[in-house]
Amino acid sequence: MIRKSAFAVSIIVLFLAACGGEEEEAEMETLEPSPLPVTAAVAAVDTLFEVVGSTGRIASARTQRLTAQIQGEIVQAPEYVGMGVSDGEVIFRIASGESASRLSSASSSYRNSQALYEFECENYRGELTPEVMSMLRQTTGLADAQTSLASAQTQYSNAAIRAGFNGLVSDVSVREGMVVYPGTVLGEIIDPWSLQAKVNLDERELARCAGGQRVYVTIPSLNDTTVVGTVASVSPVIDPSMRAGEVIIDLPAIPNLRTGATARLEIVIAVYPDRLVIPQEAVLIRDDRDMVFVVLDDHADWRYVTLGPEGRGIVAVEDGLESGNQVITSGHYSLAHGAPVAVVN
Repeated sequence: MIRKSAFAVSIIVLFLAACGGEEEEAEMETLEPSPLPVTAAVAAVDTLFEVVGSTGRIASARTQRLTAQIQGEIVQAPEYVGMGVSDGEVIFRIASGESASRLSSASSSYRNSQALYEFECENYRGELTPEVMSMLRQTTGLADAQTSLASAQTQYSNAAIRAGFNGLVSDVSVREGMVVYPGTVLGEIIDPWSLQAKVNLDERELARCAGGQRVYVTIPSLNDTTVVGTVASVSPVIDPSMRAGEVIIDLPAIPNLRTGATARLEIVIAVYPDRLVIPQEAVLIRDDRDMVFVVLDDHADWRYVTLGPEGRGIVAVEDGLESGNQVITSGHYSLAHGAPVAVVN
């Protein structure tokens, strides 16, 4: 009897355990997976700017390369790169004994000829007509002396190399004591207050650019500062070796911006007002079709969409969405339709 009772109790315990396991499994099957964290943005009607994007460089709108016009020794040169200069200021000076001697001789000859000319005019018997005065300038040698003096003055003045505008010294290629020859590059000055961005675009992109277009210019070296510039010029020719042409963009004043800095450029080639737009990162491609995930009742809702023009990180949606729809922008690459999500913007 005792063995039969123990056996019956064991059967009951096993039955209850089996029933409890089935209930737990049923409960686990009804539990929904934890929601996946995602970020999202709202589809909204806005103006879309279609752009041509590329990377260029900052350059000065005014640059002056300074070169020697005569042979001689450098007796004056800038102390350092970055030094400020004024319009007309002597930047380099070249000592040339020959040009100084020639100027002195030409000046002396001119003074002698001038004195002789004045004497002949005072003692001329007759009317001093313009024709007579011209003849006296020739016979006294004043005309030739004046030409020689002008030439000597020009050569002597070439010993002083002057700035053509207010700016900064950007390069010094020679130092005091060096002997230079005509054509030797001495240095360069730039206008740091009139800056431009320059970029080379391939011929297809170049064809879509025109003067006056708006340009968004981002400067990585200035913490990605973005300013709005304007297309100043578009090259009328294509470089056959690169199949590209240059576009120059005028920039507003930007503190601490230096020539040579990298610039990310977005040239606005078309404007589309009143378009339903979403961030480009919301768009995925599935089955060779564009699609997005919409947050619907805290779940990911798969939507195929028809896209329009794009630019500056956003894209127009022609069909498949409505204004106000919340589209997932990150955490969606492995999502499935109907998966629970939690927006964590």
